[in-house]
Amino acid sequence: MIDLSHACTVAMEAAQSAGQRIQQGYGEELHIQVKSAPVDRVTHIDTEAQAAIMDIIRAAYPDHAILGEEGEQERRSSSQSAYRWVIDPLDGTSNFIQRLPHVGVSIALQYQEQTVFGLLFFPVLQQMYTATHGGGVFCNGVPIQIHDCTDMAQAFIAEIFSDRDASGRQVTYPPGLAFRKYGSAITSCAYLAAGHVHAVALHCHLWDIAAAELLIREAGGRVEWSCDVPGDERGALTFFAAVPGIFAEFREMAAAQYAALSGGGEEAKA
Repeated sequence: MIDLSHACTVAMEAAQSAGQRIQQGYGEELHIQVKSAPVDRVTHIDTEAQAAIMDIIRAAYPDHAILGEEGEQERRSSSQSAYRWVIDPLDGTSNFIQRLPHVGVSIALQYQEQTVFGLLFFPVLQQMYTATHGGGVFCNGVPIQIHDCTDMAQAFIAEIFSDRDASGRQVTYPPGLAFRKYGSAITSCAYLAAGHVHAVALHCHLWDIAAAELLIREAGGRVEWSCDVPGDERGALTFFAAVPGIFAEFREMAAAQYAALSGGGEEAKA
């Protein structure tokens, strides 16, 4: 196993470099492209931030694989190394385009496909979350943990699925639940780890949750996720996370919601 303290230093440098480019981008005219759907957009800042991260990681660990969100070539992790970096250079691109602050960088280091180090950095808010496997989770160097809840009626739920199915029909939740949407998967996950919300459900990609999963586990939360297509590292996945006191109830509710929206099922990875 490599020295994780050194990996943390490298990742923090990479995140700060990407974060600096993101902050500069708030004052620039953005070049926006649509990817898979009108709401799935990318800017030149996304790609430049990813390049900044990859340059620093490759300089420190030239033999490691890298899986990044932006660019087909970068997504293919062809290296045979047991170590792989999984990066999302700018999570919350729509927020960024609208000049909203909930925008972040996600960097995870995996060993044999298990995340051993995770980092989330929010440059506008100047919040850096870090976690190592078995070593706890920190925000700006201060230990954090989940705030447990045993009553769904008292829970704050972030980033759950749409309330309409593919045909536009209303899909209802149990009454009285409190929802918060931040427009950024890693923001919701960081807030769960820090005790600000109690549950998160996402349909996302590995680069969205590779670091966040470790943060939540190290903070005392529970996580389950599954790939829509087993073995597809670039494909979509379904992610459930919550505090222990409501996890089972929340996961059942959120899974039913996802099934109603998609008409499909999933086998979760705990």
